[in-house]
Amino acid sequence: MDASHELLRGADPAALLTLDGTIRYLNAAMATALGRSAEQCLGHGFGDLWPASQRMSAESLVAHAARTKAVAMRVLDFPGRGGAPVASLIEARQVKDPASDGQLVWVHALDARNDLASLLIPFRMATTAAHLGLWMYSPKERQLEWLGGAPPPGRALSRPHCVAFHSDVGSAR
Repeated sequence: MDASHELLRGADPAALLTLDGTIRYLNAAMATALGRSAEQCLGHGFGDLWPASQRMSAESLVAHAARTKAVAMRVLDFPGRGGAPVASLIEARQVKDPASDGQLVWVHALDARNDLASLLIPFRMATTAAHLGLWMYSPKERQLEWLGGAPPPGRALSRPHCVAFHSDVGSAR
C-alpha cells in the first residue's frame, strides 16, 4: 500500500479499484474479510473475489460508482469464520488517484456496529424506487414501524401484503 492512500488506513475493510473493478490497492482488513491474502487479491476483479451469490451485487456496486460518479451502497455478506456470513454495508465512490491523477473507485465497509439501521439503507432505497413500503415488526413491543417508501402511514392499504420468515410468523400474528 502506497503511503499516500489515506483511504486505506482505517480499521474497516477498504480497497481502491480501477474503474473496471480491478483491485489496485487494499488494506489488510479487506483481504482478511475476503478470506485471502493481499497478494491473492491485487490485480483481480473485485467481484471475482466474492462467492457466486454475492458476485453480481459486488460488481454492480462498483459499476454504479464508476459509471455515475455517485455514491453507491450495497449490503454484502463477507465470508465469516465457521461459514457464518457477516453482513456489511459497503459504500463505493469515485476518488482521485494521487499517483496518476486518474480516477479510482474506493470501496469500504461502513462501521454499522452502533447504527444497525444503516444496514437497511439499500432496502429503503429499493422499496422507494419500486413504489413499495418497507416496514419492520418488533415482536417485543408488538409494533410495526414504517421505514419508508409507499404508501405512507395513515393511508388506507387496499391490498396489504405481508412477507415474514417462517420462524417469525408466530410473533407477527
